[in-house]
Amino acid sequence: MSISTPTITQRERTKAIGAGAVLGMAGMTAYYLPITKDRFVRNSYDIVTSKTKSDIEMLDEAALALSNKNLKNEHKLFLSQLGVDETIEAINTKVAELKKSLTDSDTVKNLKEGFLENFQNFKKSEALADPITTKALQKIRWTNFAWGTVIGFILGSVISLRMEDSQISTHQL
Repeated sequence: MSISTPTITQRERTKAIGAGAVLGMAGMTAYYLPITKDRFVRNSYDIVTSKTKSDIEMLDEAALALSNKNLKNEHKLFLSQLGVDETIEAINTKVAELKKSLTDSDTVKNLKEGFLENFQNFKKSEALADPITTKALQKIRWTNFAWGTVIGFILGSVISLRMEDSQISTHQL
């Protein structure tokens, strides 16, 4: 028993790509879909978590460099921006503080409530957006844009091929 696979001609492939491109462009409008507050809070928290983990890694590098007595200027600048003395004890204290900010349930709850307040302020006026709000909204919108484009392209291609198959079937009868 052999299974025959339908062959797709160059014309059908071109039509499928064209239809996919058209629906892909239509899918780009997903950029403007409404943003839920839960999704906004989740994305904002992810941004803060990522930044905090990055800070912890940089502090660890600074502590290692300090223990080797090879503290670079970038580490000194980073430590001064965080308000941390150039001692291993001060760096360890700051690392513990940052780790606690990610694991303490009360701190996380307050942080998320702050993001919810930022979201409500943003809804009132876009001028009230802080950098985290702006990053979170941009990330959400571009994710919507990408998914809308991909889904639109796939749907357009599939629908085009299905329409071509149905036209072939009716012509063969």
